[in-house]
Amino acid sequence: MRTLLPIPSIEDAEHIFDPHGITEELTKYVNLVASGPSGAGVIIGNYGFGKTHVMLHLMSIVRKRFTNSVIIYVNTPGQSILNVYRALMVGVLDGGLLDRAVNGLGTPIRDLVLLLREGGDEARYARQWLLGDPAPQGFRAKYGLPSTRVNDELAVKFMVEVINALTGVGYGPVLIMLDEFEDVITIGPTRKLQYLSQLRVFIDNLPSKTLFMVSSTPAGWDEIVNTYPALARRLSSFIIYLRPFNIDETRQFINEFTRWRGIKIPLSDELVRTIYEFTEGNPGEVVKAVNLILMEFGGVGSLDIARVKELLSRHV
Repeated sequence: MRTLLPIPSIEDAEHIFDPHGITEELTKYVNLVASGPSGAGVIIGNYGFGKTHVMLHLMSIVRKRFTNSVIIYVNTPGQSILNVYRALMVGVLDGGLLDRAVNGLGTPIRDLVLLLREGGDEARYARQWLLGDPAPQGFRAKYGLPSTRVNDELAVKFMVEVINALTGVGYGPVLIMLDEFEDVITIGPTRKLQYLSQLRVFIDNLPSKTLFMVSSTPAGWDEIVNTYPALARRLSSFIIYLRPFNIDETRQFINEFTRWRGIKIPLSDELVRTIYEFTEGNPGEVVKAVNLILMEFGGVGSLDIARVKELLSRHV
């Protein structure tokens, strides 16, 4: 039996219990973007409501439906837009995507991508610089690099340039997913405003066939709206709020995810009601509760509800 954890695995991303039609709605936006326009939006939900799972499941759908799709998942915003930039560049460089799109790139990116094909020290320096790390002064001078490393402003410019080059040779849709966006509010005031401003500029210049989406807690989103409303307005192609499950949905969810993971649990009405009362339908907390029950009592035979309640009262 695999230990249950209240986080999505790669295997879990193939499955989703979606009684509220979130996946269908997001897929509709992806299909629209794939036809040409760009867009940007936000998924909002409390911790445990499944924001990451929704993103990973959408990635799985898009990969199967669009063979030329480019999908970049960023698990945390980091301290600056360079975190998004690096994720994009690692994805397209390691995937060899820019080899096909190199003629659509300007200098210095085109020259550096061509260097990568040759190997050796200069290829290593080229990759370092493209990923935002410093390169030797002599190398920078030889290739006319504008700074010691890619700064925040260049990162925005290069992201737009790279995506334009990719869509120009037939890649698309391009999905950039930034998870746990609420972490931005922990950055110092000056850097935070700079980061949010650069994201605004990026969205204003999104190439066609590109969808940029973030996920956030409600409290984090409120802070972002109050701190930089101009960015919040731009993240409005869709605003999706994740909701907790009701008691019937909780039962269905337990049945579904235990089936995905090959686990059996005696699921009586009283047990469902007990789990629901302690978790209030929060999917992550439901998974945690089931895990606790399985680890404590095993997955066979009837369960003593009083003991289950005592267990959940200590841990949920």
